[in-house]
Amino acid sequence: MIGLLGIVANVINLIVFYRHGLNSSINISLFVMAISDVFTIIFVLGANLCFNPYIGQWPVPVIFAEVYYITGGWPSGVSYRITLYITVYITAERCLCILFPLKVKTMVTPIRSKFVIALIVIFNTLTLVPEYSSIYMDWRYDSTRNESVLGVAFRSNRLQTQGVTFLLHVCLVVIGLFCVTTLTSILVSNLRRQTKWRMKSSSDAKQQAAYSSRDRKSQLMVIVVATSVVICYIPLTCVSLVSVFEPQFSI
Repeated sequence: MIGLLGIVANVINLIVFYRHGLNSSINISLFVMAISDVFTIIFVLGANLCFNPYIGQWPVPVIFAEVYYITGGWPSGVSYRITLYITVYITAERCLCILFPLKVKTMVTPIRSKFVIALIVIFNTLTLVPEYSSIYMDWRYDSTRNESVLGVAFRSNRLQTQGVTFLLHVCLVVIGLFCVTTLTSILVSNLRRQTKWRMKSSSDAKQQAAYSSRDRKSQLMVIVVATSVVICYIPLTCVSLVSVFEPQFSI
């Protein structure tokens, strides 16, 4: 139910961003992020279905967990990494707005944003090449079920590629989280500096209070978003890290 609500919410976001017009960098970034989130939720819903214990009792010659590993496991990792790096890009853009307020419009244009986001999508997708070059779906005989089942099969280069995609995944997520944390710290620091400058330059007490309240809300929003991203990404990052050093932990 939560996943379905997430899909509905992201579809609403897509409609809103589209109607506002994809002529600004932030709208483009949020639009693509919403698409990525929709795919992530769909893949997670697929995991809930394939790893349901009742599914294994169906008289179907399919190992659903292995099929999901190929069709949804890694694609979900790519989609949420795309979301992470779009978050990095948005945070970097916000930093540029604070550091170079008069030049940011020429530095971050819609065309450049589309190019950067396209690079994010393509690069993260290419990290799947090592894994998918050594695995595929095929029929094999299962002695416990005494029948042929559809599951994961391995090519001869499996030993050479095993763990490579996990390692790339961990490195990219750690780098992304580090960038989000660093850029958020820079953003909050500069927002505080601007708040102090505004407070000193304004003699009106009401205006000072308005500046202070608005800036506190901005700082709080940035901190909450960055903290949420870091907390949500840590568990899967730890799982992927273990999979790199412990082959028995992966498929």
